[in-house]
Amino acid sequence: MLETGGGRSLPDGPGGAVPVRATSGRSVPATLLETPSPDGRPADPVTGWVVLHGVTRPGRSHPSMVRFAQALATTGGRVLIPEIPEWTRLELAPDRAQEIIRGAVEWLATDPGTRPGGVVVVGFSFGAPQALLLASDPGLGSRVRGVVGWGGYADLARTFAFHLTGEHEWNGQHYRRDPDPYGRWVVGANALPLVAGFGDATPVADALRALAAHAGDHQIPAGDPALDSLKVSLRVGLPRRYRPLFDLFAPPAGQIPPADEARQLVEIIIPAARRAMPLLDPLRMIEGIRVPVRLLHARSDRLIPFTETLALADALERRAPDLKTGVTGLFGHSGGAGDGGPLTQLQSGAGFLKALRTVFETSA
Repeated sequence: MLETGGGRSLPDGPGGAVPVRATSGRSVPATLLETPSPDGRPADPVTGWVVLHGVTRPGRSHPSMVRFAQALATTGGRVLIPEIPEWTRLELAPDRAQEIIRGAVEWLATDPGTRPGGVVVVGFSFGAPQALLLASDPGLGSRVRGVVGWGGYADLARTFAFHLTGEHEWNGQHYRRDPDPYGRWVVGANALPLVAGFGDATPVADALRALAAHAGDHQIPAGDPALDSLKVSLRVGLPRRYRPLFDLFAPPAGQIPPADEARQLVEIIIPAARRAMPLLDPLRMIEGIRVPVRLLHARSDRLIPFTETLALADALERRAPDLKTGVTGLFGHSGGAGDGGPLTQLQSGAGFLKALRTVFETSA
């Protein structure tokens, strides 16, 4: 069911409920934020926004997601945040996510309170390439009017390599920063059971998922040394033969895997993940996007490097005629205290509102 709350951001707020179904037919919870008319009369239809919350335990209730959605709602828009249960369980599941996103777009775009002409789809982090893939579907017709990707990636292998090493590059310029370990925990939790060469690595995957879930549930930054005691506990619970593999993904805070082992992990894990879940790398499936595309990224991002958005823009240059890209210092995946997951820490103030205005151009 879809809980509406008259501008409230939490699903237990007051309001009516309507069914929102994924294309598979199942219902999922979602939050709708809208600013009521001051005189209580029915408002004219306004622009609709479908916002994807990323792979994070709080899902649509993440504080940063709430702030962003409220900011959009106060401009007079209608903001729908569908819950993607797999993502709150830290499962990547791109196929199931696409079903939910499509159902949410269909519901909001056809609702009488939404301005005709389609909705804007906004994807954070892992949700950004999924939003772009959705917008590239010509079968959606007038359901989508624009797409925004914040902190997304162009290539899964490069992104996972960054998770392990902190190294990234663009146009021959090499960069390095301390990576947020959350990304490699989530990739490992999803991909390790798919790799035949590791035997049954499910115990390591389960341990990594438990580590990432604890960080998200308690809003502890994934790089915080406070998680080191949990790493020790999870490691002790593993069969001895799997402990070195766990150590590559979850060394003590501030450490990264050795370079040779990191390269081997990328070469082994990513092909297995791509075979099992082709939509993890959707860029190669996008032939063209006819609606406006806006790509934004934080230069200081420690979970997905800003160079991935530059690569996205470069690849989409001929496929998306109306494309604008921005790299900013306003926000990042790991920039705020208490962010144990991959949702952007959005800031208030004049700078943030300026960034929002660049997004609003897609709704014109």
